[in-house]
Amino acid sequence: MTMLVTGWVALDDIETPFGRTERSLGGSATPAALAGALFTDVRILAVVGEDFPDEFRRKLEHPRIDTAGIKTIEGGKTSVWGARYSYDMNSRDTWYPELGVSIEHLPPVLPEWRDSTVACLAAGLPSYQRDLIASLEAPKVTLVDTIKMFIDENPDDLRETMRLADFVTLNESEAREFAKMPSIARAGRSLVSDGVKTVIIKLGEFGAALISDGEYFVAPGYPLEEVVDPTGAGDSFAGAFLGYLDSVNQVTPGEIRRAMIYGSTVASFQVEGFGPSRLLTLTREEVDARYRKFRELTHFEVDG
Repeated sequence: MTMLVTGWVALDDIETPFGRTERSLGGSATPAALAGALFTDVRILAVVGEDFPDEFRRKLEHPRIDTAGIKTIEGGKTSVWGARYSYDMNSRDTWYPELGVSIEHLPPVLPEWRDSTVACLAAGLPSYQRDLIASLEAPKVTLVDTIKMFIDENPDDLRETMRLADFVTLNESEAREFAKMPSIARAGRSLVSDGVKTVIIKLGEFGAALISDGEYFVAPGYPLEEVVDPTGAGDSFAGAFLGYLDSVNQVTPGEIRRAMIYGSTVASFQVEGFGPSRLLTLTREEVDARYRKFRELTHFEVDG
């Protein structure tokens, strides 16, 4: 069992009320791959420029992550993303996305990776995501994530890609904008009515909502006393969600709900440090311990 992860491996400039980091390891594929590797073997497909630090490449050389799909473009610049958060960590001001080589050079799936059992397609060009889905032999589960930029630029192209995936993830504001609906429930229902199989709407510190035809499930966020940097929380959620499903080799309603809780659990670790720093040291034992605590916190059927 192997999970294909594609998206951006990038450099991040992040400022929060609690600190600032410049040109740190980031991108959408990075936390997704690290989160997925807690559960299953991961293959990461991305491009970087010649300026991508060797130190960061070494950090991605996890025992369960195959980095053979990370291609360096000679003379190219690695994508950079900059953002500032206020005390309301659920919203941010994006300073700049410098897309670098990530849009101009999109790597095809390596021939020996076409047998990947699940695919996590983190934020990227919708047409490229479609091509990747078509190139895989028989994936059990595919997940497509997106960002506001692609909703604004070509919503019809994005809609076509969403209909091909088993799961689509987007955040609360993106869901409202894309569906043109005021509430999360109505936005999710609208997307499902439009042909999306299952929508997962990321709600920041409040967790995530899963909506499909006849199904509505909410996974709360794990209560943390300190949040350092929320960047990548949604990507780590997606990676853990899909990695767990790959590890159990079942896609039943019960396992999907457990995957949602594992996704929220891993995302709660992601926000404890800048970038993926916490995921780089995280163990499955720590995840399982917090998962059990999560279950205790959300269990409401008690005697008395």
